[in-house]
Amino acid sequence: MNRRRALFTVLMITVAAPTWSQELAREFPPTALRGVVAFNGPPAVMLNGAPALLAPGARLHGTDNLLVLPTTLTGSSHTVHYTIEDTTGMIKDLWILRAAERQNKPWPKTVQERQAWNFNPATQTWSKP
Repeated sequence: MNRRRALFTVLMITVAAPTWSQELAREFPPTALRGVVAFNGPPAVMLNGAPALLAPGARLHGTDNLLVLPTTLTGSSHTVHYTIEDTTGMIKDLWILRAAERQNKPWPKTVQERQAWNFNPATQTWSKP
């Protein structure tokens, strides 16, 4: 009986293993903008070439969608989606984009573009009017 159970377990792991390695699609909020962030010394960053700050408690997501400590990114630059706090203008959420996500164009880079374009949350795509 134990041998049958062990064989069943190995079979299930073998069947499930390929799905564990697949990247899950991430859903970004419609308030997310695209930009390039250079990490100097947190909380200071350069956002699209201009100085910016990470908000206290900012959530930074790596390409695997796990949270990343800002200090581990010092000296690097990444294309990202990000949200800004309404009251302080600091970066609240940030997602380092995978190659496939960077290909998803157009994506607004300014608040004005975001307000003028249409977002489809189901397909995670933007369209210009």
